[in-house]
Amino acid sequence: MMPSFSCRFPATRRLRHLRSLPFLLLLFALLTGSALGRGRHVIAIPAAVPFPRGLAWDPSAQHFLVGSRLSHAAVYSVSDAGVAEALVSDLLLPSPSSVAALTVDDRRRRLLIALARPAALAAYDLRSPRPHRRIFLSSFPDPSAVPGGVAVDPKTGSAFITAGSVVLKADLDGTASVLSRSAIYGADPSSEGLGAVAHVSHGFLLVVERGGTGRMFKVDEEDGAAKEVLRKGVGAAAEGIAVRSDGGAVLARGGAGTRWLRSRDGWGDAAVQDEAAVEEGWQATAVAVREGRRAYVLVTPGEVEGGEEKKVRRIEEVEWGKEGEGEMVWGFVLIGLGLAYFCYWRFQMGQLVTNLNKKRA
Repeated sequence: MMPSFSCRFPATRRLRHLRSLPFLLLLFALLTGSALGRGRHVIAIPAAVPFPRGLAWDPSAQHFLVGSRLSHAAVYSVSDAGVAEALVSDLLLPSPSSVAALTVDDRRRRLLIALARPAALAAYDLRSPRPHRRIFLSSFPDPSAVPGGVAVDPKTGSAFITAGSVVLKADLDGTASVLSRSAIYGADPSSEGLGAVAHVSHGFLLVVERGGTGRMFKVDEEDGAAKEVLRKGVGAAAEGIAVRSDGGAVLARGGAGTRWLRSRDGWGDAAVQDEAAVEEGWQATAVAVREGRRAYVLVTPGEVEGGEEKKVRRIEEVEWGKEGEGEMVWGFVLIGLGLAYFCYWRFQMGQLVTNLNKKRA
């Protein structure tokens, strides 16, 4: 008669637990390492990209796009490894056109560039060979206005551009018209016109004001109705703005670094979720969001000095302290799960050894 075993699982099943242990421990190590040890991503911009201005992320091509303040519009791709390649070098644009801001219409594979001197919107076909073919060049009602930002509605392809004290809307053919002209724009004496703009999926825009006002406006993308976001100064003189997949907004604020804003009432009011500084003497001049939540800023020298061209501009991932705290919590949870499984394995192996000894006896 075969002896009976008092253990819960057959020995063969516990041996399978033994064989799977190294794999599970390796998995826990990788997960906790990812949660606790991922360093901040910093990309040095090569000298081939002179005086960078504007920043966008191309999700299909998986690289950043950076404009250049030259005598003609130029845009470069910059890979995660810091390799740059010219995407646009349009010598046929009116001189001295320069890049003011840019964005990617990924659904239609178009690059949209807001140009200054004279103010215009240019679109380029990202499916065409490099340097990419221009689709259109559309002048603005006021050619002397300096564009502050450009955004796109991914559903319709409509582009939105801030120019002076108005918000313009351009259709797929590039025809631009005034969407929003409000008395609340420029009401503050320190205002320098409208600056960066971002499109929000709920049918409105977030527009920040240039100068020291720090004011932010919520603008309806259909009728142009504008409302000041409450809690004045929350924007704090933003140079750029981008929206995360969770609805939060990230502001590039020059020498003040970056600020992460959140709203719980559809941007009737905004609150500061977190802040991140930049190195002293440098400025965060533009911002882009990749993969939904990861914010990157274009960091350039704060002052024009002799030998400034020798300073290495860079694209830096923003490291939020509060998100880091969340990653630490998950890391400890994973470590706890790993220890719990290890204790369970030790208990099962002890039972296995006991039962084998009984069998031999």
